[in-house]
Amino acid sequence: LLNRPPPRPARPAEARRDAMYLQHFGLMRAPFEMTPDPAFLYLGDSHQEGLATLVYGVRARKGFVMLTGEVGTGKTTLLHALLSRLDPKTAAAFVFNPLLGPLDFFRVLFDEFDIQVPCTTKAEYLIAFNKFLIDRLERDHPTLLIVDEAQKLSAEMLEEIRLLSNLETPTSKLLQIMLVGQPELEEM
Repeated sequence: LLNRPPPRPARPAEARRDAMYLQHFGLMRAPFEMTPDPAFLYLGDSHQEGLATLVYGVRARKGFVMLTGEVGTGKTTLLHALLSRLDPKTAAAFVFNPLLGPLDFFRVLFDEFDIQVPCTTKAEYLIAFNKFLIDRLERDHPTLLIVDEAQKLSAEMLEEIRLLSNLETPTSKLLQIMLVGQPELEEM
């Protein structure tokens, strides 16, 4: 084990200053943090439309949905808002680092969906994943895969994800796929 110092506790002066601001402005918690807090989410018109489109795409089981926008426009924040609005029966996997090879991608996918089937080959992953999806469909439980920063997908991984969209019955897609990224995603 590495000898790491314990985390530094807040200094009394910092804690007093933070408490003073909270009290002065009547706040229950600090409003400005490094990561966006969905509790403070304000949806302007374009974000409301974007969120409504995402929710519709999942509920209507459209198969593929793509959301693009420039850096810092709130795409990931919208995804978190979407996840908070989904039916509790919907299982969602959120892949935030698409720089993976196929086997590592499936390992992340299985971890996200909590699929406890040991697999070592891509074929084993696909068989187990297909069974997982069919079981969920039989119970009318939607399954959603979100790939954030999708513009960074390699051509190989983009094709792997496209092939996952082929997992279907004659009447229904087994997996909803949402690709989210910067505008160059549209050119892929």
